[in-house]
Amino acid sequence: MSLSRWSRALLAALVLAGCKSENPPAAPTPAPSAPAAAAPAKAPAPAPAPAPAPAPTPAPASGLALSYLKPSDPERCEWLRQPIPTGEPTPVFSFNGACDRSMVSWSPDGKEGLVFTWPSGEGELPKAWRVDMNAHTGKPLDLKTLPGGKGAGGQDQPYIEQIGFDKQGRPVAIVADVYVSREPQKGADGQTVVAFEGKSYPLSEGLEGSPGLAHAYRLEEGGWKRIETKGSAFESDIAPGTNVLDALKTLTPVAKASAPEQAMPGAEAPAAAVKKLDTAFPGQEESGQWMVLTTPGGPVYFRGTLGGEFLYPSAPIAWEEGGKMVAPDGLWVKPNDAVGLKQQDEWLLIANYGTPRSAQVWNTRTRDRVLAAEDANAPAFWPKPGGP
Repeated sequence: MSLSRWSRALLAALVLAGCKSENPPAAPTPAPSAPAAAAPAKAPAPAPAPAPAPAPTPAPASGLALSYLKPSDPERCEWLRQPIPTGEPTPVFSFNGACDRSMVSWSPDGKEGLVFTWPSGEGELPKAWRVDMNAHTGKPLDLKTLPGGKGAGGQDQPYIEQIGFDKQGRPVAIVADVYVSREPQKGADGQTVVAFEGKSYPLSEGLEGSPGLAHAYRLEEGGWKRIETKGSAFESDIAPGTNVLDALKTLTPVAKASAPEQAMPGAEAPAAAVKKLDTAFPGQEESGQWMVLTTPGGPVYFRGTLGGEFLYPSAPIAWEEGGKMVAPDGLWVKPNDAVGLKQQDEWLLIANYGTPRSAQVWNTRTRDRVLAAEDANAPAFWPKPGGP
């Protein structure tokens, strides 16, 4: 039924009802109205979330490990850390430089490293990076203000010999300035001196080699600051070179790709051992000498080979088994290769600086080889934080 029809019927009914009653019915009492609902209380604003705590600084990797440099291409190098006795090598830092012309060092707390690459010829520049060991990143160091920082260091020009950390964790550059055609001077007292920046530095009498100066520069907020200079002699096997510097003695360990210039390790082998060694490895040069290195697993013997005026460690390398001298199983060293022999607890690192280069680690107690790395440059045991 339409709305209009319902409306007419309703009106008719109302008229009829009005005719039957004089007084219209009282209007119904309206229902009491419900009280107005109270406005809800305003909720308190949520407390701001606490700021996230800063992530803790990760500690440098710990545990016994080997450090070495391995080329990824001729002018690209990776600094690797490989756990001992087992584990895969982990990249620490990659840089544009030749591994066989580089060296690395560690800050006293182990949180930073330094990489230095020396130039090989004209047109090349020395390069250095300061490495964050946790982030595996490095920032280049500006070397241009250092003597020798702008070139390869030709004749009568200074060159950067190494860069390392001092005991306070500050980078220190060691610079050599060798006099070839330049002549030293005579001081007022008749002593031979070398002049530099308005000051004279005496040379010790009787030194063999070319005269020159050894410098130490420390990196401070304003740049490199010279902290020490001494007169010295260079380019001779017995010349002291930059070793005259007191600053050099304060630096933390440096691992170089070049064969280490160090005193022969160990001692002269006893006669009984020499007899067995000559039987096991006949035909050795008479200018050489058998040497012995004491390890927790027993004596390790090696050949001292004459190079210049001094002996250097070389092959054969052997230990005694069943009354006979035998080479360590799997040794990658040829006769006359220059090697480095380094110990840490019962572990023995044999670093080959010949061709091809390599690093191998043995447990001297079990005689087991636990690590062998090919193309390894500047190998060294990873220093313990705060250690030597």
